[in-house]
Amino acid sequence: MNRDFLELMMEKTGFPQEAKTELLRCADSLAASGQEAALDGAVEFFYENELSMPLTSPLILDIGERASVSPYTVWLLFLIEAAVPTREAYAQAGLSEEIFWNTFQDLKYKLLECREVQGVWGNFVSFWYPIFYTCDIFKLGRLEYENTTYAWEEPYIKNGYAIKHGDPVKSVHIPSSGEPFEEAARLASYRLAYEFFREELNGGPLVCVCDSWLLYPDYQQILSPSSNILSFQKDFDVISSRTEEEFHDIWRVFGGDYQRPLSQLPEKTSMQRAFKEYLLQGKKTGEGFGVLIFDGEKICNR
Repeated sequence: MNRDFLELMMEKTGFPQEAKTELLRCADSLAASGQEAALDGAVEFFYENELSMPLTSPLILDIGERASVSPYTVWLLFLIEAAVPTREAYAQAGLSEEIFWNTFQDLKYKLLECREVQGVWGNFVSFWYPIFYTCDIFKLGRLEYENTTYAWEEPYIKNGYAIKHGDPVKSVHIPSSGEPFEEAARLASYRLAYEFFREELNGGPLVCVCDSWLLYPDYQQILSPSSNILSFQKDFDVISSRTEEEFHDIWRVFGGDYQRPLSQLPEKTSMQRAFKEYLLQGKKTGEGFGVLIFDGEKICNR
């Protein structure tokens, strides 16, 4: 395990001091129990097996058990160690160190979520990360942009623009960074993304898609008109939505209290109060899928 890189990653991405101390302690536990080489082997296995988290998972669980370290913490140590060659790949692709560190700040956001939800400094969503190690996602301002293709069979046509199945697009993700999320911050991010991808756009617009619980139209019933979530919905032409029987993203709203009975869910924020009332009324949550077309200055399809 590259301890120097571990410390550098934690410093560059802003890990809290308490988390730094705990992760270094756990790294020492891995070394003392003879599992440091096993972690290095898990990283090598990961790259040899097409970045498969399911195949890598038994190795992580075994390391945690042998070292008496939470598997969530081992996952985070693994994800950091696996980023060593990714940093080199960024440099070889002509991408800046700043973009690399900004993108891998996602580890910090998930670290804080893990602490809130699981009570451990670590990472409980390892399935999300393979795209980070193929250099297919970038944090540009407030938002993250993933290289992908338009998956709908029917073409999207609006205001003279046409997007067809298989066309390259960017999937927008909203990290829980705590940064401003108002319209100005989002537009600044779209502008950064347009400039970042300008060469591959070849004079065309930046086409983004987003599939998220934040785009579920029914939330217009419960959130304040001034809500940044509703403002974000207006950035996109939401062309599809689906209702779900279970609120899979409930932990994003209620943190570590999400498993409480509905009547006992916290009401610390306006969002929590709105969602609690909504859920107590027996209403269903869901997700929406939207398209955003940006020409470098404005959104062109709304």
